[in-house]
Amino acid sequence: MSVKQWSEDTISYDLNGEWTIRRAEPGEWGVYCSVYYNMQYNGFFREEVYTNPRRNAFWIYKGESRIGGVRMSPNVIYHLFVIPPFNDSFGILKQLKKLLIQWSDRKEPIRTYEVLPDQVQLYARAGFWPDEFRCRWMQRPTEEFHINWEDNLRIESPEVEENEAGDKRFILAEEIARCDFESFRGGLDATRRKQTVVGDFLPTDPNYSNEILTQASTLVFDNATDQLIAGCRLCLQENVAAVYSIGVNPAYRGRGLATRMLQRALTMLKGTYPLLRLYVMEGNDAESVYYNLGFKPGVQEVQNMYIPVN
Repeated sequence: MSVKQWSEDTISYDLNGEWTIRRAEPGEWGVYCSVYYNMQYNGFFREEVYTNPRRNAFWIYKGESRIGGVRMSPNVIYHLFVIPPFNDSFGILKQLKKLLIQWSDRKEPIRTYEVLPDQVQLYARAGFWPDEFRCRWMQRPTEEFHINWEDNLRIESPEVEENEAGDKRFILAEEIARCDFESFRGGLDATRRKQTVVGDFLPTDPNYSNEILTQASTLVFDNATDQLIAGCRLCLQENVAAVYSIGVNPAYRGRGLATRMLQRALTMLKGTYPLLRLYVMEGNDAESVYYNLGFKPGVQEVQNMYIPVN
């Protein structure tokens, strides 16, 4: 049987003659995913409906019976679920893997992201290797706080400029990169992302944000040196406010700057966004800050699993 190559325009792909995958309308597919993907996870993200149309949602069919769903494109697979009474997740994943290998650039890994506990062994049996990092989302309601800043600190929101092509960048991009480099180098996040030099930290997040979230983001300067010493930048995760990055220069830690930057975000977002989320790696020293501020942890995930390159 010849396998169709990947195309954004292809409606249906055969798996093994009995099973097929067919492109899905995101709204209906998202409702099913929100029920069947993982109830512990979905119970945490109660408003999540998985309706993003850009992420290649497919129904899985056995004959003419709809038995599950998945998101797939070259080198990527995630949000795999099955619909009871069908329960052969492994059989389906093996067939999806064959198709994915045909689609993908085998000079690059084939990846699945944020793998929940009940699917780690499933993907491992199918030949995906787990990386060493375990992460989880945390969230809390937005709330107004009374925040005091020392007189020797200057608090600003990042400013964004846009060129004629519509591309956005932070005006202080180089200073932000330097601050992030000092804050994160050698740490868990930088190690996971293979960030080793200042250029690796140049911020690109204005394209994932909006004016409200930019205003609720924080840059902290030391007035004596005019140095940027801490930053908290926000982004949009689906339709929910989220922390894109938060860091404090090591020389200024222990002064509550991370806590106050988060309090400022929670205060400024109150009335516009009901929740603020953040994604934290197990073992990150900042976890205690988040817990103390009332952030509720969700399900622990393997951040990345992959089929190695050929």
